[in-house]
Amino acid sequence: MKPDRRTFLRVLGAGSIGAATTGLFGGSAAAATVITMRGGGDDIWGTADAFHYHYTELSGDFDVAVQNTGIDNVESWTKAGPMVRESLDPDSKNVMVRRRPNGEASMQYRPEDGAETDSVGGTSADWLRLTRHGDTIETYRSTDGETWTSINTLGADDISLGDSVYVGLAVTSHLSGTLATATFQSLSGVEPDRNRDIGDVDVAGSVENTTGVPLVSTGDVTDVGPDSATLTGELGDLGGADSADCYFEYREVPTEAWQTTESTQLTSSGAFNVEADDLTERRYYEVRAVADTADGDTAWGAVSTFSTPSPSNSEVPADAGPDSASQFGPSDGFADAAPWLDDDTPVIVITEPTRRQLEKAVTVDGERLVVFETSGTIDLGVRDLPIPYDKCYIAGQTAPSPGVTLVKGRVNIAASDCVLQHVRVRLGDAGIDEPTEDWALDTVNTADETENNVIDHVSASWSVDECLSVGYETADTTVSNCLVAEALDDSVHPKGEHGYGSLIGNDAKNVAMLGNVWAFNTDRHPRLKEGTESVVVNNVMYDFEDGTWLDPDTEASIVGNAYLQPNSEKANVFAEDGVDTAVVYLEDNVTDDDDVAMVDDDVTVVDERPLWPDGLAAMPSDRTFEHNLANVGARPADRTATDERILEHVELGASYLVDSQKRVGGYPDLPVNSHELNVPNGGTRPWLRSWSRRVETPRR
Repeated sequence: MKPDRRTFLRVLGAGSIGAATTGLFGGSAAAATVITMRGGGDDIWGTADAFHYHYTELSGDFDVAVQNTGIDNVESWTKAGPMVRESLDPDSKNVMVRRRPNGEASMQYRPEDGAETDSVGGTSADWLRLTRHGDTIETYRSTDGETWTSINTLGADDISLGDSVYVGLAVTSHLSGTLATATFQSLSGVEPDRNRDIGDVDVAGSVENTTGVPLVSTGDVTDVGPDSATLTGELGDLGGADSADCYFEYREVPTEAWQTTESTQLTSSGAFNVEADDLTERRYYEVRAVADTADGDTAWGAVSTFSTPSPSNSEVPADAGPDSASQFGPSDGFADAAPWLDDDTPVIVITEPTRRQLEKAVTVDGERLVVFETSGTIDLGVRDLPIPYDKCYIAGQTAPSPGVTLVKGRVNIAASDCVLQHVRVRLGDAGIDEPTEDWALDTVNTADETENNVIDHVSASWSVDECLSVGYETADTTVSNCLVAEALDDSVHPKGEHGYGSLIGNDAKNVAMLGNVWAFNTDRHPRLKEGTESVVVNNVMYDFEDGTWLDPDTEASIVGNAYLQPNSEKANVFAEDGVDTAVVYLEDNVTDDDDVAMVDDDVTVVDERPLWPDGLAAMPSDRTFEHNLANVGARPADRTATDERILEHVELGASYLVDSQKRVGGYPDLPVNSHELNVPNGGTRPWLRSWSRRVETPRR
């Protein structure tokens, strides 16, 4: 058993209440003061910012410290914290010590006006500190307001600020039309005297200062067992009341309702604790301390997250259970599918088909297996669904029939060591009337610089950019058994016609595309961009203008594919004119149009595979078409009408493009069915494979 899975995972705002009143700068506060800020805006990032700012103008040196006691989880990149900026223009150079909803404290800065923002990583902390001494900016984090850890130091070569600057607190929701609330206390070193929105903010922000309020903090969770844990907290200030009833609220992630413990009455500041003894094994829980004062005020501590362990482990071998019904399993490429997953991994159960539940699950910062007790259509609300933290396994095969389909948003795997399996994602134009860069999105992708990700048995359609892509400078990515179809052609992309299948970003290494079907897209089947290293094995490319496109300095092994119904005279495997540094190994690829060459003269064809996953066995190409139509997409044995229609059109030899999902029936409205899952204490991997096999066994 790994100790970190038994104990407290992440505290979002827990800290020393003693430090809240006597922190770094000494002295004792006469009464607690809480600053409540609400801010919208798309982000504090890139080349320009949009946020709410509570600030003053300062000259010379400063030393600012504050405790961020809470921040709304509007988006994973919602952020709050102290900031210095040279001007109030959106593109001003600045430095910020930021805190995110997962509790991570880190630093970001824009070195010049209008330049791209950069960041330096962090770890969990709720005290933030920003200092200036001459030309040097220093940033710190702390869990108690007394012992400080340096995040980073910037000199004049990194950022040069004028003598007169603006210093204060900043909040952005990362979602322009929605406000995020952040609370601060024990602010030292600056006295903000004004506030305003900076940049393009759809909803006005605000600041409220409250004095003489009660304060309570959520402490560590201790003695964590499979069904119980000791919850700890500290009452820091009664806010002038004679007494307070102190207790805890807790809930399993991602459920909505809080459960309440028994209370302890305190007449002075001090610690309190309660044992929660009705927990479920292998689950994540949120907890917060609460104080109800005799004067009628209520104070909440920040939310912390912890996980309960498995009570025991069976001797079920990890490799037990049925194999995939397909020729290709999730680990047959270069990626090792979720090597971290074992019988201790916490499980998050989705019980209703809502963005709120799924987003809560994927934004837990820790190993997690996401399973489904519900089917249905999950409306992403015309927003991205990022997976921002490593080690997330989304197991759509566990849902009851007909499974889950995500609509009106992109699934962006912005982390490493993740698996996305047996879900359908359909982006569409989502009611966007005019072309917009903000909605020029893929349907599913892995983000730049991620590694060891698997996308298996996913249906990705109705993209505005590409249907399914792999990010730049990634490593060890597998895309297997996916249906990549009906990219929107002449839709809402600002560049115009853009019905593309898949793009493999520059310098992506060890990308395996196995047993997929690309259909009814114009281009990129797939496009292997500059410096990529890929294998393209036993895929069907159907009804396309451009097949597999190789950029300079690419290496690829292209084996056993079927290039069917090409709509141009361009070779199925090609490079741009004049590109002579694309290297490819070709074996057993077929086409149904003898007038179209398999490879053009600009591609360097070699006799040995430049790369190949260990143990990968390709099928003969004469099996590819029938095998793939039986095995691709989410839940081949339990397909929805959209996937059935697409594959039937492939079988019938149809040729068409789609400009809007409205032309082919519109967004689906799947029935909401439910069942109860019994996640075993042992044999998690075989259990998942058995669910996969149930929905994969071909009916054709």
